Amino acid sequence: MAQLIQAASSSVHVDASTVDLVDEDLAVEFEPDWADTGLVAAAPDGGVARVLCGQELGTVMVTAQLWDGAPPPEPEDWQDVGEVSVAWHGSLLDFGTTGGGDDPARQLHLPGPGDYRLRVHGRHRDDGDPREPDAPMEEYLIQMWPAPHSAPQLIKATGETSALWREE
Repeated sequence: MAQLIQAASSSVHVDASTVDLVDEDLAVEFEPDWADTGLVAAAPDGGVARVLCGQELGTVMVTAQLWDGAPPPEPEDWQDVGEVSVAWHGSLLDFGTTGGGDDPARQLHLPGPGDYRLRVHGRHRDDGDPREPDAPMEEYLIQMWPAPHSAPQLIKATGETSALWREE
């Protein structure tokens, strides 16, 4: 059974509808293809992935977890769940700090470079943009583990935001 190695959680500022998952280089230049999951895409040359949010500009809650193997899927509490493979170039996963500066609450320390699988869960993505003050905060759970490259997989898709991007 897979074991959780590390977790990090923080509210993250969203700009241009994405949360960037980057390595030490903070390289984020690629045009994501959302057609497979409507939720997550990885750069073809590795080192970065993006999570597509329902808001263009705002704040979301992100929890990132590093596992030693594939955690059991638990999609019940989430609207959308998708997986992609990514070739990671470094030993750090950083989310939400692309403006510079280190924030340990937004980092996972990986065993090293290599092939990883990302499973991203999202909820409250369809609750308006901009958000009303009483709307629930958009939330994401990112699970990452070492794994050989495989095709993107859509595990659950009930959100309108996810459906819209998969159709384009």
